[in-house]
Order: sequence, then C-alpha cells, then structure tokens
Amino acid sequence: MPIFKFMNKSLISIIIPTFNQGTYLKRCLTSIENQTFKDFEIIIIDKYSTDNTKIVVDEFSHLPIKFLQIENNGNIANSRNYGIKNSTGNVIAFLDSDDIWTNDKLDSCYRKIIEGHDIIFHNLKIIGNSKNYFKKILKGRVLKHPILRDLLVKGNPIFNSSVMVKKNILEQVNLINENKKMIASEDYNLWLKISNVTKKFYYINQNLGSYQLNHNGISKRKNMSYSTLFASREFFSLLSHNEKNLARSRIFYIGGKFFFQKKKYNFCKKKLLISFKYGNLNLKIKSLLLLFLIKIKTYYKN
Repeated sequence: MPIFKFMNKSLISIIIPTFNQGTYLKRCLTSIENQTFKDFEIIIIDKYSTDNTKIVVDEFSHLPIKFLQIENNGNIANSRNYGIKNSTGNVIAFLDSDDIWTNDKLDSCYRKIIEGHDIIFHNLKIIGNSKNYFKKILKGRVLKHPILRDLLVKGNPIFNSSVMVKKNILEQVNLINENKKMIASEDYNLWLKISNVTKKFYYINQNLGSYQLNHNGISKRKNMSYSTLFASREFFSLLSHNEKNLARSRIFYIGGKFFFQKKKYNFCKKKLLISFKYGNLNLKIKSLLLLFLIKIKTYYKN
C-alpha cells in the first residue's frame, strides 16, 4: 500500500461532489489512491446520500480526505464551490464521483502547471456506453487564440473531470456561477470566464481518465440550448456580428437535435433551419442531414 503524507497544506485539492454514488465512488477513490503524484487532498462534498457513500469513504480513511455535507438543492455548482472554499491546495482538480483517472493523471497535468499554464484539460474514455453509442472518446482540441472566441463559436471541448486549474484563477473569476438557469452548462461558463482573464490553456491529447456515461443524466434529459445560451450570452458583445451568428447557430443546432430526439419535428425544423442558414460548413451539413431524416420519418409516418 502506498504511503501518503498528510500535510497542513496539500499542493492539489481534488474536488468530488457526490450524491448516492457509493457504487462508483469506490472506483473513483481507488483511481486517486493509485496516483503516482501523492501531494494532494481529497474533498468530497456529499448531498446527504442515503446509500453506502459514507461507508465507502471510511474504507479510504488512510487517504487525506475531507468529507463535507451540504444540501445543494440540485445545483452541483454549489457543491463544487463549497469544496473549493474549504480547500487548502493552490491547484484544483475536478473529478465527478462516477469518473476515474489513469495513474499518471495528476503527474501529467501538474507538469504543465509547472511549465506556466493556468488550466489543463485532456481526453476522457467513455465507459458504460451501449453498443449503439458511436463515441468511445470525449476528445478535446487545441484552443486557438483568442480562446474566448474559439469556445463561443466552436463550443465546449473541456470536460469537467479532466480539468486542473490554479486556485487563484478560480478566485479571480469568482468561482463557478450558481445561477439555476445555468445548470448543466455552468462548467462551460467557467471556462469562458477563465478565458477572459488568461490565455494559458493547455490541452493534453491523451486519455488520462474515463467518463461514466449516464443516459439519465441531466444533460440527456434537458434542452441544453437554453443553459448554453445563458452561460455564454454575456460574452456575445465581445464578438463580431458574423461570430455572433456562428455562436448562436451552434446553440440553435443543440436545440434542434434535442427536439429531434424527442420527435418534436416542427420545433426541430425551425431550429435547424436557423443553424443551417448561419452556421459554418460543418454545422450546415449536420443540420441538413437531420432535416433530411425528418423528411424521411414524416413521409413514412404519413
């Protein structure tokens, strides 16, 4: 068993919000236990779980864990901020309780922090996906300058459980926005805010962790175009007219895709026609494909 040093001030604070995820939490904590980089603290923010969460946490009492409980009213940003405020590290790493890291995750990301970067992110392998799910990797991308424009026009390539960021940067942008209208897109808003104060983003094109696919997750159940718009619209004034159209067309496509999955084709068509009109070539092709599929489905239905 590895020996862990309990320090008054750990270098990296790992923030893990959880609620009734005892089954996955053990796997999550084991992946932290196996890290080659050992100077960390783990802050678990539990929404008063009723399963075996506390029992699982107690099994890892040899690790430097702070177990906190809070009623977040369904707003995970509240839990993450509570964890950050109770952290002692000067670097924050986010990890969802059903996700895991490879053994070299912390070491690989912290090396980039040492090199002078402010926020690091990487790819995640998808686990628990069905045979019909075509993606196997949540893949990021190198962000082009200006980074704010890239994030607004091309969308969010940064996955929460891949992120390591300097704590002072989070404090500079007033942590994570807890507005309920932004739920499920609050992380996107955070990356946008950070890109407005630093250019030092670094993308590691490696799978340094795994993301647990959840078909019942909030991002699968709700129309993400609304929260995405709310998360990004405060920055639209920084874009040119053409860039605003590109950013908005991407959000309309998100709404169109949601209504397509719900088989609400009239709503879907309205959204897709706008994304086709103002989107880039890639978005035009994807919108046109869905419009073609709608035509086929409605033809055979009639």
